[in-house]
Amino acid sequence: MSKQDFITLYEKYLSGQCTDEEKVLLDHYYEEIKLLDNEWDPFLGSEEETRRLIMGKFLHDSDYQYVFTPVKRLRYLRFACAASVTLVLMSGVFSWFYAGKNQNKKQVASHIVPGKNMAYLTLANGKSIVLHNAINGQIGNNSGVIIKKINDSILTYSSNNNIKNSKKIQAAADSNSLTIPRGGIFQTVLSDGTKVWLNSASSLKYPVAFAGKERRVVLVGEAYFEVAKNKNMPFKVCVNGMDVQVLGTHFNVMAYPDEKEVKTTLLEGSVKLHSQACNSLLKPGQQGVLCCRNAAFAVNEVNTADVVAWKDGFFVFDNESIQNTMMKIGRWYNVDVVFQNKLTQSNFGGTISRYKNIDVVLKALEATGSVHFKVTGRRVVVMD
Repeated sequence: MSKQDFITLYEKYLSGQCTDEEKVLLDHYYEEIKLLDNEWDPFLGSEEETRRLIMGKFLHDSDYQYVFTPVKRLRYLRFACAASVTLVLMSGVFSWFYAGKNQNKKQVASHIVPGKNMAYLTLANGKSIVLHNAINGQIGNNSGVIIKKINDSILTYSSNNNIKNSKKIQAAADSNSLTIPRGGIFQTVLSDGTKVWLNSASSLKYPVAFAGKERRVVLVGEAYFEVAKNKNMPFKVCVNGMDVQVLGTHFNVMAYPDEKEVKTTLLEGSVKLHSQACNSLLKPGQQGVLCCRNAAFAVNEVNTADVVAWKDGFFVFDNESIQNTMMKIGRWYNVDVVFQNKLTQSNFGGTISRYKNIDVVLKALEATGSVHFKVTGRRVVVMD
């Protein structure tokens, strides 16, 4: 297939006219087309975003799932059990499986749908607003700071430059809290222009307006930040025994109470990590890991696109244990996960859309042959 043929097929796919066979062909020739001249054609836009778009649409539109060996050639749509890698590589076999609605009736959990835009806003006066039930538009005015909900998914704060200084001081003293339940996701734009994406089972406490020497927020759970630049007022995220300090940058923080580690991943700019024991400075592409308050930071190189895939609608598992895998699934689908037995230490790797019903995700994991599930109501039992 020539590059022009690939482009034509890609355009056809985006218009919704591709057959299932053509979708598979598009997937198969992705790397070959790239390697024709070792350069990604700018016509297709961002390479990473194009790949994610194609794979996300495959997962969203098609009833087919793929089971591949964990070869580096294409990590998307794969679920592979590390314990079975040697056997699969020796046989050179990959397989397809059809995730039809009529298969494995006992395992079907199609009633458990993916998460959606859900959030609760607590104002400085203690009033609580259910944002997913509120209509779009202005929902508050705190000391001249206008609070709006837009597009059913974003909460914005915008300062009224005409308000008096006394009101600005009051707004800075007032704090709001944005809480995302299990099975929810939401965004907010703070009064300084900083953008925040909040994952399931997370919360952020922040002033209505920023004043003083720093912009300080408190996080529980996971969030991705795109911090507005302000050299005179550093932005600080306080989270589970440590601080993340920046001037203006893009980074992700994962610090759930039920996780053993706090992970800060830097995508752009620089951040300074501070704990009781030490400080550490991250460069783009690095992740700082804090295991406990009295420990030093472990700094690792990571694939940042995988870390923030959750905000783009994907689960990405990179050599993760079944315990960690199910912890993420439990939060997003708002289900209780129970482990029936002490499972073998099999790790999983792959990517799948977060907007499939849970039965599709569980079947993909089951296809590795190392784990099985039983779903009763909103309870998922993990069996070996």
